[in-house]
Amino acid sequence: MVETVSGRRVIDWLLEPTEPSTRYLTARDLLGPRRGNHPLSKLQSAIPKKGWAARILSLQKEKTWWATKKTCYVPKFKSTIWQLLVLADLGLTQKDERIANAAEFWFDLHLANDGGYSYLVASRSPHRVRGHLCMTGNMVRSLIRFGYLQDERVQYAIKWLVNEQLPDGGWDCYPRENGTIDGWEAMSAFAEIPVSKRSPSVRRAIERGAEFFLKRHLIHEGRPSRTWVTLHYPWHYFYDYLVGLDFMTRLGYGRDDRMREAFDLLLAARRPDGMWNMNGNNWYPYLERPGRPSKMITFLALRALKQSGRDFKAQYERNEM
Repeated sequence: MVETVSGRRVIDWLLEPTEPSTRYLTARDLLGPRRGNHPLSKLQSAIPKKGWAARILSLQKEKTWWATKKTCYVPKFKSTIWQLLVLADLGLTQKDERIANAAEFWFDLHLANDGGYSYLVASRSPHRVRGHLCMTGNMVRSLIRFGYLQDERVQYAIKWLVNEQLPDGGWDCYPRENGTIDGWEAMSAFAEIPVSKRSPSVRRAIERGAEFFLKRHLIHEGRPSRTWVTLHYPWHYFYDYLVGLDFMTRLGYGRDDRMREAFDLLLAARRPDGMWNMNGNNWYPYLERPGRPSKMITFLALRALKQSGRDFKAQYERNEM
């Protein structure tokens, strides 16, 4: 049972073959491949065969879409975009025909005339539909993970995200004059671009965006100070401090002292056995339940700690698969 796993054996829990996605992600991002272990390609090939990804793929229609062919956006959390965002997190790529088909289905319906992506069906009235921050940032992040970085439809969307940055360095989904930490999706998309592939404009946008989030210590905004202190997954669009820790550490800001408060919250939320509970799941029914130890939250928390150099103790650095 999960409850009996000790803190020093958290990695063993994440490596359990019952959930191939966290097994692969843990080996890739927390441990790294070593001689004599299962190669990452073998671990990745198991992802669509059982567990979370298999459950989601079993609901796909015509190896292309979920819930409806009319849109990728509604019904919320059941239609195509919501499944793609999670499947990208779980380690699938366009090498799987079902992912490639669904990605093209998304492009056909939701690629706006301005280069961004819209929650509206842009193909029906392309000149009246413009890109939307949440849709564009989330899907750029996912499409890069699927292997579409060099696709011109992704490159144009990256430029769109850069151009949507506000004077204060942030972004807003609606759009208003000032940025908000809830407009995080562009930064998470930029974090997926390899450093060598980041254009000068993307690098400047990252620097300005990082300062925007660091000034707010990832959690403080509004009158009075507002804190974003739940831990939830999937990261469909709601923000929390682990969302911020994830993209900021992957962008190289994990050692900035202004990250300390968010890291303190993360460490305070860790259970005595070394795991983290999930507080909420955006009403998404296919993965883990709130109020219980979460493999996905635990993996994401440990990855942020490792990338920052904080508290990733030797007890976690085991590689027995």
